[in-house]
Amino acid sequence: MTHLRKSLGAASIAFALAAAGALQAAAPAGTDLWGGPAAKGLGLNALFDTNIYVSSVTAATGSIDFLVGGSTAASVPFVLSTRGVAVVAAPAAVDGMGAFLYHVRSDAPVNAWSETYNDTPGGRFGTVNTAFPVSDFLAAGDEAWGGGADASSSTVVGRARTNVGILCSPLSAQSCTVEIAAFDGSGGAPLGIGQIVTVPGSAAQQALSTLLPATVEMSKLSLRFRVLTGAGLPYAIKDDNLTSDGNSISLSVTRGAFSTAPVINTFTLTPSSGCPPLVVTATWTTTGADHVIISGAAGSLPANGSTTFNVFSAGDVILTAIGASGATATAPQRVTLQLPTETPTLSPSAATLSTSNNLTLATAQGVIPFTTNTVTVSFDQQQSTGSTFVLNGSAWTYTAGTAAGVDIVRLTSTGPCGTATATFTATVLVPGAPVITSFTAQPTRGCTPANVVLAWTTQNARSVTIDLVPANFPYPANGSIGASGFLTTTTFKLTAQALVGTKTATKTLTVPVDPQAYTPILTPSNVTMVAGSSLVFVTATLPLGADVSLLAVVYIRNDSGSQFRESSPGVFYYSPGINPGTDIVRVFYTNGCGPQYAVFTATLTEN
Repeated sequence: MTHLRKSLGAASIAFALAAAGALQAAAPAGTDLWGGPAAKGLGLNALFDTNIYVSSVTAATGSIDFLVGGSTAASVPFVLSTRGVAVVAAPAAVDGMGAFLYHVRSDAPVNAWSETYNDTPGGRFGTVNTAFPVSDFLAAGDEAWGGGADASSSTVVGRARTNVGILCSPLSAQSCTVEIAAFDGSGGAPLGIGQIVTVPGSAAQQALSTLLPATVEMSKLSLRFRVLTGAGLPYAIKDDNLTSDGNSISLSVTRGAFSTAPVINTFTLTPSSGCPPLVVTATWTTTGADHVIISGAAGSLPANGSTTFNVFSAGDVILTAIGASGATATAPQRVTLQLPTETPTLSPSAATLSTSNNLTLATAQGVIPFTTNTVTVSFDQQQSTGSTFVLNGSAWTYTAGTAAGVDIVRLTSTGPCGTATATFTATVLVPGAPVITSFTAQPTRGCTPANVVLAWTTQNARSVTIDLVPANFPYPANGSIGASGFLTTTTFKLTAQALVGTKTATKTLTVPVDPQAYTPILTPSNVTMVAGSSLVFVTATLPLGADVSLLAVVYIRNDSGSQFRESSPGVFYYSPGINPGTDIVRVFYTNGCGPQYAVFTATLTEN
C-alpha cells in the first residue's frame, strides 16, 4: 500500500492530511457540492479513512464521485429518506491514492461534510470539512489570505505543522497553479514564494516547511494564496503536533485581486521602414507569458525570442503576449512603407495608324506625367523609320515614321522602391497597302479526307480571296470558312485587296493531311534483364512516308528508375534502373488521324 505521508508530501509523522479550510462557515444547500481533501490508506503509525455525511430535509437520491489525479476513481450511490442522513465511506478504489476530492450530486437539495480521521496507538484523531458549491472555486486572478500558520516539527504543546494545497475543479479548462507566499506575522516581512500545480479533478498539497524552507520552526505566519491558472480552491491546514487533530485556517477571498496578464518588456522591429514587401526582424522579451503571436508572422512564438517575416502594408504590427491563464497584453510597433513605384498607364496601349500620323495618349491622373519618379523612354522595336515618342505638356505623343512596320515603346519609371515598366505598340501602315495579320487552320493537321476551318484577320483591306476553296469569291476582311474533302497536304493562298486602289497582300498556309493513323512497331518490345545492366536499343518502325518526328514517349510504369529516350530519329535507348521490377513504356505516333501507340515492357530481375 502506498505510504500516504509520502504521496501527500506532508511534514507531520502521524497525520499528514487534514481537511481543507472552508472559505465560509457552511456550504449552502444544493444538488451539486464539492469537498476535500480527503484520504484513505496506511500512513506512518496510522490508518487514514474518510466518511462523507449527506443529509436532506426531503427525500433525495444521488451519488458521490471520488476524483484522483484528474479522473473519477469511483462513484458511490446514496438514498435519503425525509430528514435522513447517509454515511458514505471512501471506497477501496482510492485506497493509497493520496489526497482526493469528491463531488456530491443529488436530485434534491442536500448538505454534505466529510470527516477524515486517523487511527493511531494513541487514539483516533481527525478533522472535518464542509462541502461547498461550485461558485466557491477561485479563478485566475483571485486571492485568499489567512494567518496563524505554524511550520514546526516540535512536539511542544501548542506547536503545529501546516499543510497548504489546492483542490482543482474537474471543470477547469487548465491545470490549477496556486502561488503561496508566507510572511512573518510579527513584522510582515516576506519569507518566500512557492507554487503547487495539479491537474483538473485532483487535490495536491505540501508541507509549508518543505515548500518554503524559510518558514521552518516559525509560527504566527501569514499566508497569501494566488490562483495563477485554472479554477481551484486553495486551503491551509494546521495539524497539532501532539494529537494530529487538524484545524483549517480561515481564508478571506478577494476576487480579481491581481492581474494574470503577462508584461511585454521589449518589442522592436528592424527595419521599421522601407519598400514593400519589407523583410523585418521582430525581437521581444516578456514576463509571465506562455507564448506570443505577432500579426503578420506565422503561428505561436516563444515568450522571448525573435523572428523574421514580410510586411506588405503600412500600419501597426501587433505583438500579443498570452499568459497561462489566457490573459493577454499587447504592444504595437509602427511600420512605414514607401509608395511602390508607379506603373506607367497609357490609353490606348496599342494602336494602328498611317505613316507620318500622330496619336496623343491619355494618361491616368497622378501617374503620368510623374512628379516624383524619373521616366525614361526607349524603343524595344522601331520598324517605322523616324517615329518618335515624346512628352508634350502633360501627355505623351507618338508620331509614326515614314515606313510601315511595328514599333514597341517602353516607358520605365524609376522611384525609391525600384522600377516599373509599361509598353505601347504602334502598327504603322502605308496608306492603301493592306496587311494580313493572321491566317490559321483549325485543326492544324488533317486526316484524309481533311476538314479544317480557315480563319484570317487583316488591316486596311476591303475583302480577301482564298484559292483552292470552292466558291472562290471575295470574303470579309476578317472571318473564317470551312474547307473540306482534301486528300493530301494542301497549301492555301490568302489574297487581301486594299480598301482603295489595286494593291494586294498575300499569305500562304500549308495544312498537312495524313492518309491514316499509324501504329509504330517496336523491336524489341519485351525484354527480361538484370537490373542495372547495359543499354537496349529499341527501333520504332513506321510505314513509308510517316514522319518519325511525331513519335512521343509516355511512361506507364517505372519500377526500376530507368530511362527511355530517343537516340536518333525512330531509334530509342532503354537504360534499366537499379531496382528490380517492371517498366512499361508507350511509344505514341500522333498525326491528323489521331494517336496510336505500341508498348515496350521490361522485366528487371535482381543480380
